Amino acid sequence: MTQTPARPRPRLQTRPHPVRILLASAATLALAAATAPAATAAPAPAQGSARQTSSSVSALAGQAEQMVVVPVTAGLEPTRVKGTIAVSGKPEGTVRATVNGRVILESTAAATVPLDEAVSSADVVGQQLSVGLQFIPATQTMCALSNSTATLSNLSVDFSGTAKAPTTVGEFFPASVPAVVLPVPADPGADVSAAIMTASAAMAHRYPEASVSVVPDAELAARTAGLPAGSRIISVVADSGATNTQLTAAAGLPQLILSGHDEELRTAARAFASDKTALAVTSSVTGLTSALPAAPGLVQSLKDLGSTTLKLSGYGTPESYVGVSQSQFGGPVSSVKVQLKGTHTAVPDNAQAQLSVFWNDYLLSSKNLDGGDAFTVDAEVPAGQLQAKNGLRIRLAALPAGGDCTGPAGVMPMEVTLDTAGSTLTAVRGGSTKAGFARFPQAFGQGVPVAFGDGHAQPNTVNAATLVASLQRDSATLLDTRVVGLDTLASSSESGLVVGASAEVANKLSAPLRLAEFRTIAPADVEYGVGTTAPFGVLEAFEQGGRDLLLLGAWAPEGDAAAASTLQASLASHVSGVEGGWASLSRNLLVTQPSGTPVLLESNVLVPQKAVTDDYRPYAWWIGGAVLVLGLAFALRTVLVRRRAKEAQAYVDAEQAAKEPVEPADPAESAEQAHGN
Repeated sequence: MTQTPARPRPRLQTRPHPVRILLASAATLALAAATAPAATAAPAPAQGSARQTSSSVSALAGQAEQMVVVPVTAGLEPTRVKGTIAVSGKPEGTVRATVNGRVILESTAAATVPLDEAVSSADVVGQQLSVGLQFIPATQTMCALSNSTATLSNLSVDFSGTAKAPTTVGEFFPASVPAVVLPVPADPGADVSAAIMTASAAMAHRYPEASVSVVPDAELAARTAGLPAGSRIISVVADSGATNTQLTAAAGLPQLILSGHDEELRTAARAFASDKTALAVTSSVTGLTSALPAAPGLVQSLKDLGSTTLKLSGYGTPESYVGVSQSQFGGPVSSVKVQLKGTHTAVPDNAQAQLSVFWNDYLLSSKNLDGGDAFTVDAEVPAGQLQAKNGLRIRLAALPAGGDCTGPAGVMPMEVTLDTAGSTLTAVRGGSTKAGFARFPQAFGQGVPVAFGDGHAQPNTVNAATLVASLQRDSATLLDTRVVGLDTLASSSESGLVVGASAEVANKLSAPLRLAEFRTIAPADVEYGVGTTAPFGVLEAFEQGGRDLLLLGAWAPEGDAAAASTLQASLASHVSGVEGGWASLSRNLLVTQPSGTPVLLESNVLVPQKAVTDDYRPYAWWIGGAVLVLGLAFALRTVLVRRRAKEAQAYVDAEQAAKEPVEPADPAESAEQAHGN
């Protein structure tokens, strides 16, 4: 049987050669063994079809060995490792492949190098087969290395034997699994829906490299067909009794059935994220529960972020990379201060050494290493450089005495060691990205209230759990999902997720794209036309009332519910399966139609819809009324000013006339007047 590892998903990293961020949930378990016997899971078949995946690992020339992990199911023995190694740039040097440190291939670099080597159970450690890749350049000097890259892709492993079915709940959760499937019953209650979403988050958190699928229970057999041995099925069912976890089998794979009701069902599903499930040494347990891990603080050391050791050595420009996500601070942040502490070897006379710190390839600080063996670097990340997922890169630039790089590498190299426990990142709570997909998952913090927009509980649960699993892969903390009423979410100040939204719901939440006919304009960077009567589905990320919301909905002419449901499911599936997962989304709208690939849009490319303009009509009336009142006031003021000006002018004229002297009368005129009299 051939088995391929699940596709590696980017996890708190944005470059191909990061330091792995190791995360573990801090859930606590209370397990009480039950006396009821359990059904025994049927063993998985020894033979199965191969799954084609995009599993790969890349190594830069001269870089330390890079690893990819293949889960090994108990009872199976690996026999061969297969794949293809491609070298970009100049293929000058040697490519080396290992399994758990044992060299299985060492070949002269070429554009393409096939990998097909024998392995055995001796290469398996902790039910995992770790495959490593290294590219050793042909010529190494003190200062320069090749910039070529070797990539191992289409990795698969052949197995022999028969998979051993787990006999205890603890064995159901091994060190790694290739895939997990969660079926959703036909009409789940709110407690079952919440537990399924919680279980999907727990599995994505515990097994970040595994494929996590949520399907209607009628599609379980079709979804599990062809899955590699070691895959798991987790079912959640309603039961009025105490919370119980039962081990059984379905579709030829081990199945764990979680039954119970209300809040206890959700907290039991949360416990699946904890490695303390190993304490469950029976096939059935009752009273499974867990507490939500404490939220991360705003101060994180490099050690907290996963870098237990961080050392740079050699001449040239050796560097190290640490992935940093906003979720590692327990929520969105507006700024980050970086303080790095460490020591370095003495800088030889006439030599040069400099330490530079980059954030997302933006230079934060640079410091000459001289005058002692200790250093401290303080820098602040500008708000404009903060993203949902970030990269802290530390580079040592060193030249030997006189700048002579012709000597062999490794001769009295410079070395810098960072104090990973004492080097810290201090964040300030707030926002740093504009509204849209880039604000997630950190906008949730730990709690994710989920509201359903209509009565279709099964498809809504499938879609919501699928989206939650995708969000969880980019979240350092375990997301705690719960089902709330739509009115409750609309009136609260919490960020949340709405699934199955109708036109009424989109209007109520003032979504940027209402679920009605719409048109787009064509800005410089996007051109996308939508027929005015064509159905569409949309995933929206927007700010409303000072909080951030995700909304999944669809519109179809004449209220075609089946078409709307299909479009929503296709969007949830797209987000789950797209390379890069949630981190690959940008802007604030993801729109799809019955045919074609989903398209990312910005809401400002939409021609305002009637529902949007209707929202502003009351404001328009108020504005119009205010303008009218101001106009009347201005006209009245003009009339009064003019009247006052006339009165003032008349008064001035009268006063002027009163002050003028009276001229004496003409004698001849006076005589004439007297004669006339």
